[in-house]
Amino acid sequence: MNAVDFEYDGQYLNDFGFIICDFNDTSGTNITSAGSNISFKKVSRYGGNIHSLTSTQYEECIEAVFDICKDPDVYDDLEISNDEFRDLMRWLNRKEFLKFRISDPDLDYDTCYYNASFNIEKIKVAERLYGLRLTMETDKPFGYGLEQRMKWDFSEIKPSYVFNDMSDEIGFIYPSIVVTCKDSGNLEISNDLCNTTTRIKNCTNGEVLTMNAETQIISSSIESHKISEDFNYEFFCIGNTYDNRRNTITASLPCTLEIIYTPIIKDIP
Repeated sequence: MNAVDFEYDGQYLNDFGFIICDFNDTSGTNITSAGSNISFKKVSRYGGNIHSLTSTQYEECIEAVFDICKDPDVYDDLEISNDEFRDLMRWLNRKEFLKFRISDPDLDYDTCYYNASFNIEKIKVAERLYGLRLTMETDKPFGYGLEQRMKWDFSEIKPSYVFNDMSDEIGFIYPSIVVTCKDSGNLEISNDLCNTTTRIKNCTNGEVLTMNAETQIISSSIESHKISEDFNYEFFCIGNTYDNRRNTITASLPCTLEIIYTPIIKDIP
């Protein structure tokens, strides 16, 4: 890890007067995993001459190990006190995954976040505590970028919009969407790349429809609208193939559509 600071749950390591460091004094090439390890399930055919692919899945979530110590530009005494150790444990060692990212203005890459938590080991010299080894565990086999928000006004004059999905993962993502209807009728929102159509019947002018990406729940601002009966349960999606990132979105009724999603980034800290 070629950085000195990180952000975790809205706080920075340097807020505590600490930096990322390396207590390993060995030299030479350092080879690390690139994450996103895929397991390929195959079936043998023709006496073992051909192995056909039957399924794939990510085998593990991203993990990383790195050390931290007091910043020598801040402290003269680099020994970590018991109070300082407990403050760091309270911040980093929690029973939940929280937002983590490397923070270094000199590193030239897109901001990449992870949902992470840490196990912590003490690094002692002559029984005095000078460092901590952090083992980071995440809930995904990849990271994700900054939240993207797009808002479009569909009309008879402008019934479609185009945007490029910049995720590193080939496939589909179900974003959160908010639709504000500007006419009454049956609403259809289609994406040509995904070959899907989200259909909601009996919409009303001024009605606001919300689809939550995490819960996969649809709701309406009009309580009397029996949305469960009028929805075709084809949730709106965006995506990309290896050769094509272009999503063409079409709406059958005048409306405002807001899309919220986080692109997948295949990188590790």
